[in-house]
Amino acid sequence: MISVQLEGVEQVEKQLLRVQQRVGDMRPLMADIGEHLVNSTHDNFESSTAPDGSKWEANSPVTFARMLGKSDTGKSGRINKRGVNKVANKRPLIMSHTLMQSIHYQETSTNVTVGTNMVYGAMMHYGGSKAKFPHLWGDIPARPYLGIGRDDGSVIKDMIGDYLLDALNNR
Repeated sequence: MISVQLEGVEQVEKQLLRVQQRVGDMRPLMADIGEHLVNSTHDNFESSTAPDGSKWEANSPVTFARMLGKSDTGKSGRINKRGVNKVANKRPLIMSHTLMQSIHYQETSTNVTVGTNMVYGAMMHYGGSKAKFPHLWGDIPARPYLGIGRDDGSVIKDMIGDYLLDALNNR
């Protein structure tokens, strides 16, 4: 008769139980992922790029004209130094930073959602035409700002791995 005795089974069972308990409520992991994606989305605004790395379309002359006020032009109607600076520093989707600052996440024990509560957020992300939306002053090109970017996937994968390792190491 052959007899096999396994040692350390209780420790393995305890570790598996910790992993099961930790994975049962992944809210801390989802919150970490959400925080990362919010920061990544802010980076998209700052670099004027979509999550896939493509550059957003530049602002149109109509956008520049609508943002200039009386203090940005001289008596002749020509743009003054202040107006030139305003136009030169204007990046797409950034005027008051309202849309960028509205990006937030909501986590549950099984998922995370990243988005904005600004009603115009979808229009800025997907774009729209004056033909379909007559209230617009012109066509708005799509400028995707939400999504998992080129580097986000590997960061999230590492976060998941760390989360599970922490469970195994009883942290």
